[in-house]
Amino acid sequence: MNKGIEFELMDLLIKNNMIISCAESCTGGLIISSLINVSGASQVIKESYVTYSNESKVKILNVNLETIEKYHVESIEVAKEMVLGLFNITNADVCLSVTGFAGGNDSLKTDGLCYYGIKVYDTLVLEQAQVTGDRNTARYNQKEHILKRVMEIIKDSLN
Repeated sequence: MNKGIEFELMDLLIKNNMIISCAESCTGGLIISSLINVSGASQVIKESYVTYSNESKVKILNVNLETIEKYHVESIEVAKEMVLGLFNITNADVCLSVTGFAGGNDSLKTDGLCYYGIKVYDTLVLEQAQVTGDRNTARYNQKEHILKRVMEIIKDSLN
């Protein structure tokens, strides 16, 4: 039985004694919640944040308001500042951030579009993904995509 990417990622984190933290916007805590669902989470998760509003991104993660105004809150630039701000707060081995559009308006081409940052040790990866589905399906698909990328990046960093 396939238990899901969360179980595989948690096994990898625990085996390598790695701490993970998340800063989530459009996924609203879904990523860290899925990891907390796995037994042993307290060994690798110390803190994470849902920074849904612009104000929380600025206040908690030290995202520059000018970056939000220049590039928009849903941008690779904001995802970068979020992940670096998260690292400054947590000093976790694995930090990930996500900002974007959860969806809910099928007529918008931005539905399901997310930007994310993944920092594993000294490696920083910034990417975007476009997923499909209604609002909750899109959030789930964003979570799945990002966790798969986290796994790949961790495995690369360990080789």
